[in-house]
Amino acid sequence: MLDNVLRLLEGPLWARFRIVAISCLFLSFLGLAMSVPGTDFPLEGSIFDFMLSHKSEDKYDSADRLVVVALDDLTLSNPHKYFPQSFDPAAWATILDHLVLGGAKAVAIHQPLPAIETHPFALEDETKWFRAVNSAHKNGIPVIYGFRYLSDRPLLPSAKYVEILGRDRMGFLNLVHDRDNKVRLQALKWPNFTDPVDPYSFSVVVAVTQNPALSTLPGEEFYIDYSSEISKLSFSDIYDRAQNGEMDFFKRVFADKIVFIGDTSSINMDAYPTPASDYMGKGGQGWYLMPAVEIQAHSVATLLSGHFLQEPHWAQHLVLLFGLTFLALSPILLTIKKDAPVAGWLPTAVTLLYPALCLLIFRRNVYLPVIPGFSILVLANLLYWTFRGHESRVLRRASNQALTLYLNPDLADKIMLNPEQTLERRGELRNVTVFFADLVGFTSMAENMDTAEVVDLLNRYYDTMNTAIERFGGFVDKFVGDAIMAVWGAPSSQPKHAVSCCLSALMQKRLMDDLNRDLTAQNLPFLQALMGLNTGQVIAGNIGAKQRINYTVMGDAVNLASRLVSVNKLFLTTIIASQATQTLAQDEICFRALDKIRVKGRKGSLTVYEVLAPKGDLSNDMAQCVNYYERALNHYFDKDFKGALARFEAALKSNPNDNPSLIFAQRCMDFIARPPDSRWDGVTILEAK
Repeated sequence: MLDNVLRLLEGPLWARFRIVAISCLFLSFLGLAMSVPGTDFPLEGSIFDFMLSHKSEDKYDSADRLVVVALDDLTLSNPHKYFPQSFDPAAWATILDHLVLGGAKAVAIHQPLPAIETHPFALEDETKWFRAVNSAHKNGIPVIYGFRYLSDRPLLPSAKYVEILGRDRMGFLNLVHDRDNKVRLQALKWPNFTDPVDPYSFSVVVAVTQNPALSTLPGEEFYIDYSSEISKLSFSDIYDRAQNGEMDFFKRVFADKIVFIGDTSSINMDAYPTPASDYMGKGGQGWYLMPAVEIQAHSVATLLSGHFLQEPHWAQHLVLLFGLTFLALSPILLTIKKDAPVAGWLPTAVTLLYPALCLLIFRRNVYLPVIPGFSILVLANLLYWTFRGHESRVLRRASNQALTLYLNPDLADKIMLNPEQTLERRGELRNVTVFFADLVGFTSMAENMDTAEVVDLLNRYYDTMNTAIERFGGFVDKFVGDAIMAVWGAPSSQPKHAVSCCLSALMQKRLMDDLNRDLTAQNLPFLQALMGLNTGQVIAGNIGAKQRINYTVMGDAVNLASRLVSVNKLFLTTIIASQATQTLAQDEICFRALDKIRVKGRKGSLTVYEVLAPKGDLSNDMAQCVNYYERALNHYFDKDFKGALARFEAALKSNPNDNPSLIFAQRCMDFIARPPDSRWDGVTILEAK
């Protein structure tokens, strides 16, 4: 299917435009689906916090109108005074009276009020408290109270309190926690709320006393802006000043202020992580949990400022995503096959600039989720570079046709000695060892290089590999892109073709190390070649048309050798051989059994081996590592994953950089956590060819 799409992109402009438009529409809806509530990503919260920290310079005057009177550690631990944890009517009445006389605009009690039946305060203290509340209301100063809402009902104070305070002066204190437990949102209303009080949150009730229009805000939640600082004073200190009658202090500090009174002590721990926790704290050290009363104060400051952090409407979001993905994929429309792509840098630039765009919009109080948009732009990049890779492969195949004019020296000699018989189109069964090699990531690497650099790099790679192939009597069947196919045992017979192929592969590995040291010194890309070896019966001979033939080998043994190259990626190895090759070469070559695999299109499983070194050249540490590994593998196939894990870990002690041991140790841990079912036979199935 992908090939069909790529072929359409090779067509006229209108066909490419249609494919690009459909791709952009699909990616845009995908990004929109990733942005809906309930699909948030853990990293998204951290990004939100980062953007909020860089918005801290946008402070709003509304925060200057708020003061928190804190029931802090000093208040609750003062040996000379006693302030109960929940509520002391006499002490609170004294402070409320002085706040009213000092000119406060509102008083918000961030403290659940008690039920009188369970808290028998002295009648005189209770009367004093209610008198102070009535006095505040008569002077036009609202007193707002909080309560908790349980899963099925509100936890309200006694009916007497509700009657005296008024149902429009009470709001729920519950906070909204994200998946990482941080408080970034504040609810406007509680869903399915019933009497006897209104369904508004504590912060909304406080804000509505200053701006009644806020009671009609749309939606259910809003983002809290923590960018401003809230003044905070100790309840104990304020109480002392009230006792001493320091009215000048109250008028100077609390005039025209909204005063919050609530618990900030470390004793009661009514505090939670917020985005501000990442960049504010005591002395800049440690993790700072913000008291709930301060969170409510920031919520009120956000509401009064009018600078709500809002997400765009879904239609606006969809149009924006479509425009960005279309911009990222537009170079496909401008690509001319025989020339360099126009604006080929655009997809990467759009992707990298998207987070900056989100931050800029965030500074304008619009929150655009970063992860969904960035993810679809990455997919757009992959689509673009897949097309570019396909186009590069098409051009490379056209160039490689010229290389088939060059022949192996042995075959050239036979043609010279007996041209008629050698050039006859026929085949014969031969037992050979087939070799394949492929470079990891070369296609994407080549796309960022000049043509001359690519050709030069490939030629140096081929020279390196071909030296080792010819050194041990191999026949280079073909160079295809960055892949090499070679054969031992044809066209000339070789009794030890499997051994020769293994020795050549090991030499190629050593020579590639030397080449990469030179490339690194010249600031050129690192080349990693993966190799697959297989021994078996093939059809060898001249295959082709009358006008153009090629000496080659074909058959299932060739296909398997090709498939083994990619198996290296599973184990992070370099040279993998089949069991047939290992059987013929094991007397002279050190192998290590890696795994049992089943490849697509073949019945049954086969064991694959890593080619390690010639006999006698394996280091003691590696030999011990292989010993532990193969014993661990036996336990692994017997479903003794704990025993296997212990031996894989022992192998890693001998060689900490042994990739197969690391990979199988992780497999064992996964199977210990989630054991396989009874049908598991230990065979790794390779779906891709």
